[in-house]
Amino acid sequence: MIPRTVETIGSGSAARAEVAIVGAGPVGMTLANLLGVYGVRTVLLERNATTVAEPRAVAIDAESLRTMQAAGLYEEVAADTLLGFHVDYVNGRGRTLLSIDLGPTPYGHAQQNSFDQPIFERALRLGLERFPHVDVRFGHAVEGFSQDASGVSVRGTSSDGRPFSIEAEYLIACDGGRSAMRQQLGIGMSGATAPEKWLVIDTIDAHLAGAFDCRFFCDPRRPAMSIRKRGTKRRWEWMLMPGESEEDLLDDGMIARLLAPHTRPEQVKLERKCVYTFHSLVADRYREGRVLLAGDAAHMMPPFAGQGMNGGIRDARDLAWKLALVVVGAADQALLDSYEVERRSHVKAATALANRLGDLIQPTSRVRAALRDAVFAVLGVVRGGQQVIERSLMRSLRAPRMRRGVFVPSEGGRDEASRLAGQMIFQPQVRTSGGETVPLDDVLGPGFAVVGYDADPAKTLDVGTLAYWRGLGARLVHVLPRGAKATDGTIIDETGHLAEWFGKACSIVAVRPDRFCAAELEPRAAVEATAAFESLLRGVVTASARRAA
Repeated sequence: MIPRTVETIGSGSAARAEVAIVGAGPVGMTLANLLGVYGVRTVLLERNATTVAEPRAVAIDAESLRTMQAAGLYEEVAADTLLGFHVDYVNGRGRTLLSIDLGPTPYGHAQQNSFDQPIFERALRLGLERFPHVDVRFGHAVEGFSQDASGVSVRGTSSDGRPFSIEAEYLIACDGGRSAMRQQLGIGMSGATAPEKWLVIDTIDAHLAGAFDCRFFCDPRRPAMSIRKRGTKRRWEWMLMPGESEEDLLDDGMIARLLAPHTRPEQVKLERKCVYTFHSLVADRYREGRVLLAGDAAHMMPPFAGQGMNGGIRDARDLAWKLALVVVGAADQALLDSYEVERRSHVKAATALANRLGDLIQPTSRVRAALRDAVFAVLGVVRGGQQVIERSLMRSLRAPRMRRGVFVPSEGGRDEASRLAGQMIFQPQVRTSGGETVPLDDVLGPGFAVVGYDADPAKTLDVGTLAYWRGLGARLVHVLPRGAKATDGTIIDETGHLAEWFGKACSIVAVRPDRFCAAELEPRAAVEATAAFESLLRGVVTASARRAA
């Protein structure tokens, strides 16, 4: 991002930060790590004494792993993650309705991966120790806050009974679905809570270690699912049926009976058991003045698409670079309004996907289940039927794209698929001039980038355009096609994936820190596109910027 000298916050009972975060779960700690990378003075407050000890979230997707790259934590996270898996949906007779490979994507990682949350959170916490300008305070319960035009004052009590106060320019509430921050702001949530409850258990089971990856049991007698994690760990979920109580399913004998068709219960070690109710809820607004909501404080969704925590990590990625620009004065605080614009539409799409998958899994009516099975049976024999189902279910996750937000819409009459602005750039492995093969993001760096495909941005763009993007800390990246000879300062598109992404649309693009294309920078239109993007950062709506807003 923009180079700067950063002061430490200090460890006293009163401190001043640029950003205060309440809640040190995966979302809050991801945001703190990204702000650490960007050089933002940050304080992270968490009422609990340490990170969680029990498994909760279980799936981390390609975009979230790309965010771990940006935070400099990919290797640590990947070491304890099952990278990529296969998911199938079977009916009550054991017939496969649908089978999907959630393996490699063009974005550098598998579509879905499974992990153990306590290990993941420890990696995030250790990552924060790299940054002297990020103050992490566990055992600090926030009791309230106030805000005015100049900042936010946060007050609370530490675990030793001492009061503390924090002065910050912005406060980010990552304090979960029951967010006290959201309640103090008087922000409601819209949506629905599912009437069904589910038993959730986490196990260690060597007997099933190499069995199926992820399976949804679409059995009207009792819908269920299971997903394996790295090593011998596994997650199981079963729906509570009419007439059953939570105590009924939490009984160890009942859990053994539920496990018996799949494994030998006597050799299973139980790590955790609880009963969940699933929600489809979105906050009525994500921002109130200098306070913004992220993660479960802003939205909750059913687990069937594995997007709950991942949606929160997307929040953190979207917010981090915008906050970093605002606090140094490179963007107006009106830029923060775009956070909700960009995130709400994806949250709605991911929630709709989770609900569609839930409809596939959850029918307890034998008639509805039979109709579902019949539809899948017909599509299974129709040529391309499987692909039609998969595309309709997974479209919102397979091609990250923004419809509205901080990007300059592509000009001309090209079809939407060929327009690069608002799309996430692919991330292949590329070869450097030194012969090293690395992921593209390692070359792009943590901030903005201007990427030219078979075009050198430094020699192609005008002086003013280059000065603006360099002023934002952008790296200039010259990509050569596969088969070309690398020269100093160039990289080779060995896989051809970047050629596929660029297509015939354009040869130079500006890429945001979150890897979405900010603007196409063809020389004839680069000055206007750059001015339009600058207007978006400054909160000024020009004719070009209006098309993005």
